[in-house]
Amino acid sequence: MDSFDLGVPGKDLTPFPGSTSGLQTRIEGSADLLITNNQRDPKVFDLYHYTEATGKLKLLAQNPGDVVSWLTNAQGQLLGRVRKQDAFWVYEKYSPDLSAPWQALFKVDYFDTVELLEVGADSRFVWALSNRGRDKLALVKINLANGQEDVVYADPRVDISQAFISPKTLQPLLLTLDPGYQELKAFDPGLQRALQRLQTQHPGHMRFTPTSMSRDENLITGTVTREDGGQHVLFNVSTGQLTVLGETTPSRIHAISPLPRQIPLAFQSRDGLALHAYLTLPTGTSGKNLPTVLYVHGGPWARDVWNSGDAMPAFLANRGYAVLQVNYRGSSGYGRDFQEAAQGQFAAKMHDDLLDGVDHLVQQGITDPAKVAIMGASYGGYASLVGMTFTPERFACGISMAGMSDLASLIDNAPPYWALSKPWWIRYVGDPANPQDRAVMDSKSPLYRASQVSKPLLILHGVNDPRVKIDQSIRMVQALRKAGKEVDFVVFKGAGHGTQKWSDNLRYYRKTEDFLGRCLGGRSSGFDWFELGSWAF
Repeated sequence: MDSFDLGVPGKDLTPFPGSTSGLQTRIEGSADLLITNNQRDPKVFDLYHYTEATGKLKLLAQNPGDVVSWLTNAQGQLLGRVRKQDAFWVYEKYSPDLSAPWQALFKVDYFDTVELLEVGADSRFVWALSNRGRDKLALVKINLANGQEDVVYADPRVDISQAFISPKTLQPLLLTLDPGYQELKAFDPGLQRALQRLQTQHPGHMRFTPTSMSRDENLITGTVTREDGGQHVLFNVSTGQLTVLGETTPSRIHAISPLPRQIPLAFQSRDGLALHAYLTLPTGTSGKNLPTVLYVHGGPWARDVWNSGDAMPAFLANRGYAVLQVNYRGSSGYGRDFQEAAQGQFAAKMHDDLLDGVDHLVQQGITDPAKVAIMGASYGGYASLVGMTFTPERFACGISMAGMSDLASLIDNAPPYWALSKPWWIRYVGDPANPQDRAVMDSKSPLYRASQVSKPLLILHGVNDPRVKIDQSIRMVQALRKAGKEVDFVVFKGAGHGTQKWSDNLRYYRKTEDFLGRCLGGRSSGFDWFELGSWAF
């Protein structure tokens, strides 16, 4: 926890090495917090009350081993919990005065998505994003007595991306959608007028991310990002007055070197599935016959959105590459059917979707088919290794950051806190405890096809990665070198699942631009004096 007093250092509220913590609730009217932590049992998270006055944590509820989330209100009261029981999530009410304090209310199918947001003012319902009985995630009110849902807002095109509930009224304030560019829907008329004024002052496409709100909800801070940068802003809901608090880093970059545009694309897969993607083109070019980087998102049940804040697409475009980001089947955001189309399709139709995206650009004359690289992190790293081992003729080179190479051992060695979500992995990928499934998983694992690689590979990994263990990359590199293949292996000694330190990020970007420069012929900035500083760290 940080302090308003800059002379007072931040305080670690959960000094438990090797554990993971999360913020459950900021308790209304106090500095106290509810915190989740898995120090007692690494597989599950207990609920703690942090008292600011004493600086102590007190166990509020111990996880019996199958609770995936706790239900609390703004006053810090424990109202319920969600447990995994067989193929269901069971929602239970907490009544501390009863001899049996936990009472089952209702249950939902394990593979339904119900994301709890905030408990209503009377604690009789909860706001949630849910796809129960429908394809797309909708904003709903769930009756806590019987589980009945009332749909408040749904969109036939895409899932709702985010919903913001008022801490003051506990009513919906704002939700966001991402069919291509971001769309905003305000429920409060004053907020709607403020957003319209914001749009007027920032013509063209923009992304707005709220960051804080005054207690009376009249003042809102947020970040506006545009194609040419962005600003941190404060606006007054009642007056519509907009105050710029500062420019974002991309704005300062744009002042020196114009940022590239990112545009949404739509095309069909070879089996007729509607696919969506984003394309970033280098400025100052004809936009034709370009070397191209297929940049694959992780997850895989995640998605790319327009102007997400990821600097890599703009960085690669600055170096002269077209950058394609495909939301392949299995990605979130496009409904249940689209996500479930990925079952059993690792290294199969999920990979075909990526290739179909490249083919679409080739047909448009944008991409030089002889100069295509594939790169990504986590699942994106796996996709890169799949590209280089299953379809090596399609790519000039590949980059894998924290990518898995052996699907069976990924699940065998999953972090303990994945225990309650393992059925999801097993449904999509297979059960390594089943010999037949394991054989299929091995057939889709790049580790066992290292001999098929014919072009250069760059593999990067953090030593402390708890999700995709570094062993996944070490064994892949060993197999490649044994087969006489060209591979560069970069290890980040202090990193986990990805890079966070500026020195690691600098090294990652520098390795990437040099590698792609040799492979695709794009620009590389060469030695950077900041590298001297990074070596010191």
